[in-house]
Amino acid sequence: MSNTELVLQTIFGELSFSVTAKEGDLSNAKILSSDLESMIPEGMEVEGSVAILLRVKSSTEIKHLNFMCTWNNSIGKGGACTGQGLDAWEWETDNHLILIGTEDEEWLGSRLRQKYISESPVIMGSKGFEIHIEEYPKGMELTLHYMVASNRLPEKEECSCWFAVDVSHKRVLEACP
Repeated sequence: MSNTELVLQTIFGELSFSVTAKEGDLSNAKILSSDLESMIPEGMEVEGSVAILLRVKSSTEIKHLNFMCTWNNSIGKGGACTGQGLDAWEWETDNHLILIGTEDEEWLGSRLRQKYISESPVIMGSKGFEIHIEEYPKGMELTLHYMVASNRLPEKEECSCWFAVDVSHKRVLEACP
């Protein structure tokens, strides 16, 4: 498997993470994963919490980069559950819940400087997510992340998975060196 693809086994099937760009050198791109202990309110718990990180430092300018998170199998319809600083999507099946989250447009724009991102950089759909970066300068490291959390339903404390995917980018960077 190349550095630009990672497959995560979940209770719902395979979740693929990949990166493409219309222009730019992705030869040193890496998609990393790490279990991440949840820092969620007391009384809440999740069965699993995984950080997925894209790191790329291109020798040329990158244009139209897409960091995708896609279900490899057929999965039921998901639903948006976004919040301040967080774009998230959830799926439920067979008394299980999976949430996938990433930084929203505001947080991405603040961290990457607004000029690098498209008007709506996070696109959510029934099969997953896509983070779109319009352009990024050569020689600067670009990092993007997803968080994946799972639980049995009903959750011991409602919204536990939501809190588990609401993780700062700095914390993901520390978890995926």
